[in-house]
Amino acid sequence: METWEMKGKPALIIIHMQKGIALEDGTFAFFGHAKAAKEASIIPRQQALLQGFRKKKLPVIFVNAVTPLDATLSPYGAFWHALEKAHGNLPGSVDIEVIPDLAPLPDEPVTYNWRISGFSNSDLEKLLKDSGVETVVLAGTATDIAVLTTAVAATDLGYAVIVPSDASAGANAKAHQVVMNEMLPGMALVTTTEDVLAHL
Repeated sequence: METWEMKGKPALIIIHMQKGIALEDGTFAFFGHAKAAKEASIIPRQQALLQGFRKKKLPVIFVNAVTPLDATLSPYGAFWHALEKAHGNLPGSVDIEVIPDLAPLPDEPVTYNWRISGFSNSDLEKLLKDSGVETVVLAGTATDIAVLTTAVAATDLGYAVIVPSDASAGANAKAHQVVMNEMLPGMALVTTTEDVLAHL
């Protein structure tokens, strides 16, 4: 484990841990992300991160995916075809609620993104700026989709990015390993939940 220091004020961002995606009976369970999350035991680690950030009174933000009723979907890519077929994550639906195991506290914002990155058409950047955040800690689903693209967007916006590799998962185990071991280390600190908590 490399020696490092937390840069400025950190915020924990929980990505797409919502009923439609992260529950095994959710609308998008067929993607396999909920099954992967359970098998990788990421929820207990996310709970530990929540506890650590809350204890230090540091910002916690939830980003959930929502599909606008007037959404235009790309004709290319299996993801968009599946989204159209399932017709889920609609505004006001249970799909876009945070799963009970990670329920936000009353003062913890839930913002909604469309399409993939947590910053896309959401209030995430404003919430971070308003809180004076310099470093974002990312955890959620899916590693190779929303977690990766949110990390890239955060980097482009000038934030320091930390990704505890044991607090995210996705249906494609190989893609998870590629993202954590080969893609993210070039732009972010990839470490463990325990290590992040030790540096708060």
